[in-house]
Amino acid sequence: MARQSVNWEDMFRALEAFKKEHGHCHVPANWKLNLQLGRWVAMQRYRHKMGELPKSHVTRLDQAGFVWAPADKVWSEMLQRLLKYKKKHGDCDVPSSWPADPNLANWVANQRHRKKMGSLSPDRVKKLGEVGFVWSVYGKNRAEKVTQAKRKTVAASVKAVEPENEERLYQVCGEYIQFNGTGPMPPKLEKYIQMHDGAFPPCIILPASPLVFRLGNADSVTTVMRKITWPGKGPLPEEVREYLNENGALPPHGM
Repeated sequence: MARQSVNWEDMFRALEAFKKEHGHCHVPANWKLNLQLGRWVAMQRYRHKMGELPKSHVTRLDQAGFVWAPADKVWSEMLQRLLKYKKKHGDCDVPSSWPADPNLANWVANQRHRKKMGSLSPDRVKKLGEVGFVWSVYGKNRAEKVTQAKRKTVAASVKAVEPENEERLYQVCGEYIQFNGTGPMPPKLEKYIQMHDGAFPPCIILPASPLVFRLGNADSVTTVMRKITWPGKGPLPEEVREYLNENGALPPHGM
């Protein structure tokens, strides 16, 4: 027991050092600079979920700003952004290509896709239903039905559907795949399109201009936000991709 306590203290100090450098406690599970710390953080969440983490440890992690369910926190933040959209526009039908907030547009499409695949929890289905979320926007009028029919006619030439030289992040089975429409199509994306009669999966359209992503806890006055710059083309930084795949949305960002 004494040895276990010492190990926990050592890892907690490593977590504090991580927060001091990065501004948050969200250590990636596969963080290359310290794999042991990433696994330890994941284990704290698991033990807390199972009711096996001592209350003293829970308290200290809470005081350090530890996030027990990162995906739930991001999902709740996106729901609040959807409610702001509804307050302004009167509904939850965010356009699939909405330049004012492409991240929200992608999140909305992702919720519909996950419910269709049976991977959206009943609690989240209920919360979205309570705010007037529309699960099926296809076939609402004749024009949309015609659009769906046209998609099937281009199954043999799916590469021509998407614009060229435009960075997009396609959501395929919980993973985001980046593709700008030029060169060989990623195999997983190509397989998805073939299986869906030429239709592309939900995507995030990235602007062709530099972005500055902010990683950290913006609500804490003691947090120093970490800024990561993307030049506007080419692969996204690894930390941004990890955040995206884990949370289903891009980190806060601006130009």
